[in-house]
This record gives sequence, structure tokens and C-alpha cells, in this order.
Amino acid sequence: MEQQRVSARRQLRVVTASGDHTARVWNAGSGHVLAKLEGHSDHVNDAAFSSDGERVVTASDDHTARVWNAGSGQTLAKLEGHSASVWTAVFSCDGQRVVTASRDATARVWNAATGDVLLTLKGHINYLYTAVFSPNGQQVATAAADGTARVWNAATGEVIATLKGNSDVEDVAFSPDGHRVVTAADGGTARVWNAATGEILATMPGPHWDLYAAVFSPNGQQVATAAADGGARVWNAASGHVIADLKGHSDGVESVVFSPNGQLVLTASRDKTARVWNAATAKALAILEGHSNFVNDAAFSPDGQRVVTASDDKTARVWNADTAQVLAKLEGHSDRVGKASFSPDSHVRR
Repeated sequence: MEQQRVSARRQLRVVTASGDHTARVWNAGSGHVLAKLEGHSDHVNDAAFSSDGERVVTASDDHTARVWNAGSGQTLAKLEGHSASVWTAVFSCDGQRVVTASRDATARVWNAATGDVLLTLKGHINYLYTAVFSPNGQQVATAAADGTARVWNAATGEVIATLKGNSDVEDVAFSPDGHRVVTAADGGTARVWNAATGEILATMPGPHWDLYAAVFSPNGQQVATAAADGGARVWNAASGHVIADLKGHSDGVESVVFSPNGQLVLTASRDKTARVWNAATAKALAILEGHSNFVNDAAFSPDGQRVVTASDDKTARVWNADTAQVLAKLEGHSDRVGKASFSPDSHVRR
């Protein structure tokens, strides 16, 4: 029995979040549904695995987040307290806490086991787009429609740094060492900041329209950005100079992420495709075509060999990252799929 449980944990899975009020856990190889996470009464905006792959956290327009058993689909904790839609929810690296971001202009830190609120992070004057833990779990970064991002002490709720921009800050991410933060803002500018002092370390201006996303490479030396006009770029995180201009999408790029080895970049676009790029040369290595509506999200598997995409066509798909072959079509949701990600427990890292 224990061997079966270990095997289940090692099985590569995908979790999806949908407008049909559910999240689902799938076998990434066969496309079969392993667990249907039912209980939310409105759109599910986000879903993410814990670092051990045994739980999932979801965020919903019903003003709540929930923690689930990823195998059985059982609700383990209901995170109640927000007064508006919850847009994002993620575990801390040790899995003991969850941070949520809400349209009620607050973020909250929760006990992942009990659902108790540990901290309410107040200070933003408009809704939050996202909230994330630092790699060591000691800080939280938030991005908001009030033109600021903030770095908070995750134990006390004290504001460590307020990162002031010129327009809405739509995304924020920590560097792998936690010492820096990158922000993506309306108006097309990304910035790298000192997470402790709020000092601007690098500015990465347009020419692109509003930025939807920004992320550090695994080694922290590059930043990738995604823009509303279909542009994506790879930048030197220290100098702010462009390394690669990823041209090819014909509509807004909704998400961007590096491969685990940092050599590739994956973009998801409203042009109904996702693309895999060489992060140094900007060459498109694979164009993932087949969705019949916007592609909202895309992620690499932990070994970098597969990609999962989430689409407004009510499906998610698993692809071979090298050949663009569809390996599994995840069908069953009755509304748009806004988020998709792999479990963190695949066998081999590329």
C-alpha cells in the first residue's frame, strides 16, 4: 500500500482551474481525470500544487480559497475571509502556509492545514493581481492596480519595501535567491528592485504595450516579459539590456516562463498558440497549434520535456516540448480553463 502511495506521488499530473467552478487533477500521460475538485460556487481562477504534490490550493470568485487532497479531491481547509474575488493562491515552499491575493485590496497568509488567517496584508488602495512567497518563505510580494508592488514580512505583516511605478503593476516575482523582485506594469515597463530596500536595480522599458507577466530565469541572470501587443522579451536582469526579442505571436501574450534549465522560454498567447523559444537566440523552436480559442497559460514539466497549456476552448493540452506533438488532450471542463500546471514530482530533470 505504501509503495502504491509513493508511485501515485511520483506520477506526473496536471492541475487545471476553470470557469466551471471546479479544478481538476489529471494524469499527464493518459489525460484521464484523477480527481475533480468540487465545492466552489463561482469561477476558479487559480490552482497550484504544494511542493510535495500531495495537495492543491485553489482561488475563486466566490471570495474563498480551498486546500484539497490532490489524490482524493477531498477539501482539507476552506480559507474564508476575503470580501471579494480571490485571484491567486500559492503555497509556501514548505507547504505550511498559503498566500492569497484578492480584489478586496488585501493579501492574506493562512495556515494551510487549519484554514486560519495568520496575517492580513493591508495597505494597497486598489485590487491585487497577485501575491507570492519568497523562496525561503520569509517575505511576500504583492502587485496591485494602485500602481505599486510591496514586499512584506511574512511573519509580522510589516511592509519592508513599497515599489512605486507609474501605472498598474500586473505581476511580481522574486529572484531565485529572494534578494530581488521583478515587476511588470501597464505602460510596458518592467523593473528589477532590491527586495529589502526598494531600490531600482534595472529598468526594462517597452516598446511593447502593457505587460502582463515577468519572471526571472532559474539562475536569476535573465528576466522574461510578456506583453499585450503579442511581444515577449528576454532581458539581462542586471543591465536591463535586451537579450532576445521573441517575435511571432499575433495577439497578447498572457504568460511567460523559463524552462527548468533556463535555456528555453515558453509563451502562451491570445492568438490561440503557445511557443517554445531559444532564450538566447529568440528562435521559435516549437509552435503549439491546435487550441480553438485564447491560450491563457502554459507551463513546462519539471524535466522540461513537456508543456501544458490552458485555453478558453475549455480544454488543456499536454505537448512534447521539442516536437509540438499533442500527447494528451484534457477534456471535461464546461467553461474556460484559465490555469494549468504540472505536479512538481516528475522523475528526471533535463
